[in-house]
Amino acid sequence: MEYFLDTANLDDIKKINDIFPLTGVTTNPSIIAKEKRDFKEIINDIYNIIGKDKIVHAQAVGYTADIIIKEVNLLRDTFGENFYTKIPVTAEGIKAMKILAKDGHKITATGILSSQQIIMAAEAGAEYMAPYINRSDNIGESGIEIVKDAFTILETVKKTDEECLKRYKRIFEPKILGASFKNVRQVHETMLAGSKSVTIAPDVFERLIYHPYTDWSMDTFNSDWEKAYGNKTLLDLL
Repeated sequence: MEYFLDTANLDDIKKINDIFPLTGVTTNPSIIAKEKRDFKEIINDIYNIIGKDKIVHAQAVGYTADIIIKEVNLLRDTFGENFYTKIPVTAEGIKAMKILAKDGHKITATGILSSQQIIMAAEAGAEYMAPYINRSDNIGESGIEIVKDAFTILETVKKTDEECLKRYKRIFEPKILGASFKNVRQVHETMLAGSKSVTIAPDVFERLIYHPYTDWSMDTFNSDWEKAYGNKTLLDLL
């Protein structure tokens, strides 16, 4: 399972990266703009925290395939091989993905709100496809069903289409990157539906391991231990 942190806030990245097993960080234009800092400095600072061996996703902002392609080339030249450019699943975005994938660019398809957008992006050459789970739920659809249907189709194609299988295996295995979560349950159900990666905002990320009875259990253990051994740890007793 791949866990990404969805933020550009350096304090949050430092805190989460120090505790949890992160694959990398995802951003978008709104997240970047919120920081009110130079774009290049933000990305470099993120890499300085998580390390160049991890992945950073940031979005191209051009409206046409031609501009998107130029942006993606510049982004890779600037930030290196572990940088993934997010490209929206618009007509111009899909067109750009097809061209960029042939040159080995690392692409994350974004703005996804349907299963067909996931399939189309995978066929166009995206390695990650990021469906918006909570946004889908907010308009009366099911983000989980979108992931489930797309995963079923991708797995079926891999099993039955030899050319598609060869193409995927030669380049990468397309991965659904669940995004836009408001609670832990959405994250959990997205994983069950077939998402091999998730990107989660800091407030939800920290709740992934929270359970009130875990805290209660630890408090009970500590109380019983202190009654018998005071403030001594195993370092004192062994």
